Amino acid sequence: MTQNLKRGDEVITSGGIIGTVDRVFEDDRIELNISDGVKVQVIKNTIQGHLKKEETKK
Repeated sequence: MTQNLKRGDEVITSGGIIGTVDRVFEDDRIELNISDGVKVQVIKNTIQGHLKKEETKK
């Protein structure tokens, strides 16, 4: 699943952080936008799954 990540995907990490993929690096990292103007880099293997739009609106 982590091989297919692309910009705009909404994901959740193993630590419970929900964000939108902003950038996919060539190594094992991705950059997540977790709030307006707040981006973090995480290891791809920490991504637990994709979220559907309905799930993030709860």
